[in-house]
Amino acid sequence: MGLNFFDGDIRTKVTKFWQLFLAHNHDGTNSPAVTVGTVADNAVTTAKIAANALAASAAGRGKVADGFFDAATLAAKIGAGAFAATTAIRALFADSIWPLAKLAATAKTHVFSYQVEDLAAGADIASRVILAAPAGLDLTLASAHIIPQGTAAGVDDGNTAVIALSDGTNTIVSKTYNTETAFPDDGAIADLGDLDADHKVLSAGEKLYLDVLNGATANLPRFMVQLVFTVDDAA
Repeated sequence: MGLNFFDGDIRTKVTKFWQLFLAHNHDGTNSPAVTVGTVADNAVTTAKIAANALAASAAGRGKVADGFFDAATLAAKIGAGAFAATTAIRALFADSIWPLAKLAATAKTHVFSYQVEDLAAGADIASRVILAAPAGLDLTLASAHIIPQGTAAGVDDGNTAVIALSDGTNTIVSKTYNTETAFPDDGAIADLGDLDADHKVLSAGEKLYLDVLNGATANLPRFMVQLVFTVDDAA
């Protein structure tokens, strides 16, 4: 401070003493602000950081740079089991936080079964609606199978049995049973075949139709149509 304690009379010396004393009061309140200087590496310890320093405010949040938590950092900094299946943890997430687009395909996969009655020889089913895509949703068919609940009779090359699924206009899949391609055995799970890539998506409001066309002697037992499909928000 440029003060020499030994200069001047006693009053001056006392005054200088108090000036020196007050200038070096390191009580955390009266100390002069440090305007120039460098903090040593690792000098700021956990104990020296005030509780709630990263406050839930614009100023507190502003201390964290955008993109600070990348995937690796987030995974490393959150303990295993932190997102427990408890009321308190679930409350951290807003309702409807996860849209369908963010779910794995298996999480939005559904299995639908439709029971077909025992058909007499030569009896058909024409354009029967068995499924409809709800408003706001698109359904993408992944597979179609039938499961017979009995034994077929009279199916041959001259009396085929055709099972088909369509959107009412376009065929999605069709399977013809005859002498070479026998109708499946009782209880067997039989694939109807590859689904048409252009028409296997049922947009919101579209319907899925079942057609069964039997020859004069083709007599099919009861069978189940089993469909697997995924659900997405309407395009």
